Amino acid sequence: MTAGMKAGMKAGLTIGLPPAAAPAIRPPADWRAPYQGQAALVVLTGALVFNAALCFLNTAGLPVSGGTVMGAEVAIIAVTLGFALDERPGPWLVLAGLVTYGLLLVTLRGNTDVKGIRDFLIPVVFYSLGRRSLALRDADRAVLASGVIVVAMGLFEYGLFDIYQQYFNIVRYYVARGSMSASEISELTGSLFTSGIRPDSRTILPFLGPHRVSSVFLEPVSAGNFGAVLFAWALYRRTMRGRAWLFLCAALTIILADARFGAYVCVAIAGAMLVGYRLPRLLWFALPFTILLALAIYGFESIQVSWQNDISGRLLWAALLITSLPPEGVWGIMADKVFLSDSGYAYTLTQVGIAGALAAWGLFVLMPARNPDGWRLRCAMAIYLCLLLVISDSPYSIKTAALVWFMLGAADGAEPEA
Repeated sequence: MTAGMKAGMKAGLTIGLPPAAAPAIRPPADWRAPYQGQAALVVLTGALVFNAALCFLNTAGLPVSGGTVMGAEVAIIAVTLGFALDERPGPWLVLAGLVTYGLLLVTLRGNTDVKGIRDFLIPVVFYSLGRRSLALRDADRAVLASGVIVVAMGLFEYGLFDIYQQYFNIVRYYVARGSMSASEISELTGSLFTSGIRPDSRTILPFLGPHRVSSVFLEPVSAGNFGAVLFAWALYRRTMRGRAWLFLCAALTIILADARFGAYVCVAIAGAMLVGYRLPRLLWFALPFTILLALAIYGFESIQVSWQNDISGRLLWAALLITSLPPEGVWGIMADKVFLSDSGYAYTLTQVGIAGALAAWGLFVLMPARNPDGWRLRCAMAIYLCLLLVISDSPYSIKTAALVWFMLGAADGAEPEA
């Protein structure tokens, strides 16, 4: 056989190869992959501490404003977007749909308040960032690092308070950013936020005194909420290295903030994660709307008009705020801005409307997860959100929401553990 015949036969065999034997075409490598864990840690830390950093600058004589705070949030969300979204169409479609709906509400309201759009962006962006985590160990490090930062800052505030207030004048910062008026400054709290001093006795370890530690959050309510978030991750991650330390961080954060509500939420989270996750998803979908309906009935039926700063009083005030909304407020197209921070359900209705709330919560409850065990954490965070919305709009604050949604994304996207 001549060399020409051999070459011809070789070429013919090559041409006749089945498609499966052809060399595979690899997709281009994602340049972000080597930096994914570090990027997540950076943006989560930024979301956690940027308010404290701006407070420090304002106290040092570099004035900040509401625009400064908004610009910082936009920058954090923009960087997160760069590491959160990829070629998967799902997050893009969800983001486009929610932003379009938010712009429609802004147009119908006839004002320029785009806070509702930001409220949509934070869950989608940070959840998608969590889904891209390479392993749950990366999320473990991010959550534990956040807990250590919060506790370290809290101990500094509590143990060296005279030095702390020289660098962090919280009241001046909130006045500068437009969240408080000068008339709200109280001699009782001094440089702290209005809830930074407990006027009556502490509930948790009374010997610690009336000072409620705010840590990097600058106000103690968010600190207590964050303690419950840390507790949820520690309870969920049975094989986490440093799990005991995370439990300790959660406990210290709640104790230092004298966060009664945060302690109650921890109990509810434990119940949801240990037992409640077995309930059908339809019941979880109905939970916040059942609470909303119950509050509305309470508000319409109650003859009380005065309330005290305890659990029953906060429930009454939340019910009164909900029932005070006009129909356009329920649909999210009310032009006038009113103070609704003490009722997260009322705030939700005015910002995204009942239709938007139904769609967003349905997406949260019904979306599938690669890791079935992630449903347990999702139930725990569902309880956290539903209870917290009764008395506050803080679930929408990036200070705590960034880590919540990152955790949920990491848990849903992780490979099931053996």
